[in-house]
Amino acid sequence: MDENTLFMITLNTDEKTTLINNELQMLIAHFDAKADRSKKNFHFYKYASIVLAAITTIVSSLQVIYGGVFPQWILPVTSAGATVAVAFLGASSAQRIWINSRTAGQQLQAEKFLFNQQAGHYYNIPKEECIRKFSERLIQIWNEGHGKWEQTVNEG
Repeated sequence: MDENTLFMITLNTDEKTTLINNELQMLIAHFDAKADRSKKNFHFYKYASIVLAAITTIVSSLQVIYGGVFPQWILPVTSAGATVAVAFLGASSAQRIWINSRTAGQQLQAEKFLFNQQAGHYYNIPKEECIRKFSERLIQIWNEGHGKWEQTVNEG
């Protein structure tokens, strides 16, 4: 046995429960941070593309109205900016990563509630078995969340 296994064996159920809840909080924080970052990126790219598309339309109109007096370089710059923002919006898959990360975080919160209330599949079983099931479920949710992230990034 390795030293981590020996360490876990020597802990009582209350210590194991505290340890697993601490690990859970780190996982929840991880998925929340990933969701928040992706949400900010999604909103930035989305609103940047909208604003730049509107500016492109306005600049195009001003060039027609004012002819050669209006700077000709502004239209290609704003148009290119809008194109780049739309491309980043699609390529980053920020919205899908945001939703997947938020979903994983919510699943972890629900599992924490069931475990701490001894409800659902934790009902009426010995504490050691609850801790084992809870640990397995956390790893499963984490793996699913990471798998969705990896799939989304590879598709983007």
